[in-house]
Amino acid sequence: MPSIFPEGSCVAPFVASPRLHNEYSLASLFKKSTSAHLGSDRTMLSCNLFTVTARASSSLIPTTASTRSALFGLRQFSVTASRASHIGSKPIDIPPEVTLSFSYPVRPRTSTSAIPYGYPQLSVKGKLGKLDVDVLPFVTFTFEDATSSRVLGADLEPTPLTSPGNFVAQVPPPVPQDNVSGPGLLKVTVQDATAKRQRGIWGLTRALMANAVQGVTEAFTSSLELVGVGYRASLEDIPPNPNDPTDSQLKRQRLNLRVGYSHPVLINLPDSDTFLSCEVPSPNKILLKGIDKQELGLLGAGIRKWRPPEPYNGKGIYLNNEIIKRKEVKKK
Repeated sequence: MPSIFPEGSCVAPFVASPRLHNEYSLASLFKKSTSAHLGSDRTMLSCNLFTVTARASSSLIPTTASTRSALFGLRQFSVTASRASHIGSKPIDIPPEVTLSFSYPVRPRTSTSAIPYGYPQLSVKGKLGKLDVDVLPFVTFTFEDATSSRVLGADLEPTPLTSPGNFVAQVPPPVPQDNVSGPGLLKVTVQDATAKRQRGIWGLTRALMANAVQGVTEAFTSSLELVGVGYRASLEDIPPNPNDPTDSQLKRQRLNLRVGYSHPVLINLPDSDTFLSCEVPSPNKILLKGIDKQELGLLGAGIRKWRPPEPYNGKGIYLNNEIIKRKEVKKK
């Protein structure tokens, strides 16, 4: 049998032998439609691979220095079968006090809009607030309770995109919604689980929905600790703007940080329905609470960036009891 590798390569000739076990046969090496085209001037190997398992034995290819690299290359050449997302396939438990609303909200048309319809949206409403999660069209939500099972938004028509001028000038009209309430299970699926992009969005959408359900029922908490001589934090009201008469009616707060600068660091707290509270139980501790995990994480990271923990003396702002790797000062 002729070699399937070009002449002059470092790979030893691959010759089938009757002494080879069936485990190391060519059918085991290339399982899916392998074809070898041999020419007079060149040798080309074209493989349509879906599942390939490359196995090598001392009886198959001599273990010389010139062939070890070839064996390593065959191992890197192998791929495994696509697997479904374990995160996306896990159902989400919906408590009794949570309501889900599936709709196609009115969205403005942009220069990059490739489709005439906007993406759907799934709203999660609970005792602590409401969160909206934008989803892609190939994601499907199935709600199951003790008596029935149905796909959310199966009977709804997508809402066409509107021009930016009409979107700003006019109040968006109400759109039909598909509402369900707990208790039950919410299952997330995609149209093609073998597509790489859909597999990634599958797990991401399920994680966002689980965070939204947990946020509107239990809320999220983020803690910061100030470590350093003279480091302290306080909570104060934002003074009203004298040029804006309506600003005096708003009672907003901000954080006043003393973290080693010649001036105080003032950080305004979010004025949104998703941010619940900020507490300073002691001068060196800050507790943030909100229903939106992303907003809470960005706020905590924004506070931490003013004085990140340094590894030599351990001074800085620690987020959520983080542990840093300490270093010793270089001694002369």
